[in-house]
Amino acid sequence: MAGGDHTPFTHALQKSLEARPDVLGLILLGSTAGTHHAPDVYSDHDFFVIVLPTAAGAYRAALDWLPDRGVEVVHHHRDTAHGARVIYADGHLLEYAVFTPDELALSRNHHARITLDRRGDLPQRLAATLPPAATTSSPDVAGMLSDLMLHLLVGVGRHARGERLAAHQMIRGDAVQDHLNLLRKLAPPVDVDAVDVHNAWRRVERTYPEQAAALEPALTLPIPAGAAWLLNLAEAWWAHHPAWSQGTARAVRQRIAAVSRPLPSDVT
Repeated sequence: MAGGDHTPFTHALQKSLEARPDVLGLILLGSTAGTHHAPDVYSDHDFFVIVLPTAAGAYRAALDWLPDRGVEVVHHHRDTAHGARVIYADGHLLEYAVFTPDELALSRNHHARITLDRRGDLPQRLAATLPPAATTSSPDVAGMLSDLMLHLLVGVGRHARGERLAAHQMIRGDAVQDHLNLLRKLAPPVDVDAVDVHNAWRRVERTYPEQAAALEPALTLPIPAGAAWLLNLAEAWWAHHPAWSQGTARAVRQRIAAVSRPLPSDVT
């Protein structure tokens, strides 16, 4: 990032918005908020700008309200009705949304910090958008384990018939995510503040460091070996749960083994 620091742009953004009477608020999000983890050189800027209803269209269409970074904007795309992305020539990313006060209720966020509030009611409006507290009902572990077995089984089958990209998606994507979802349901994180409620893949190295290190080889092993690796982890981590089915695991292991064996020379 130009200037080598995330914070100066945050300050410049707030100063720019404070000078505009049609801006009612600024809400920093994620690492930009700095409430649970500090930004680093790779962090983008995430924020909400709250404006008067008569100004919302102009703020979504133009970028004249952004402070000068001394670097050219090379990409500006509105990805939702309220949100947009900006990429600078040095690769720095902004992800933001422009809301009126009433539209803020449409947002979702987790770690947030209000740094400008001309209405005085943004804390109450923002609180209504926070994710609900974790439910106390029993997690559907049986369904998650079923998903994991299905993704391993179908994934190696697709690999065997030559659908390599689809196999990568199911083994290295879906089956790994099944493990991440099970971890969130069944194991307390090492660092609660690092949990990303929207993305199970984020900061797993901090929330479940041992399991993250164990899962990573599955992303680079050949597909059948990666599937076997994930099944071995499943037996080590989840076989104690009442929803675990040894018979299902055995059937999936047999299919993985069959896919791993070379075809006889007379089979075309």
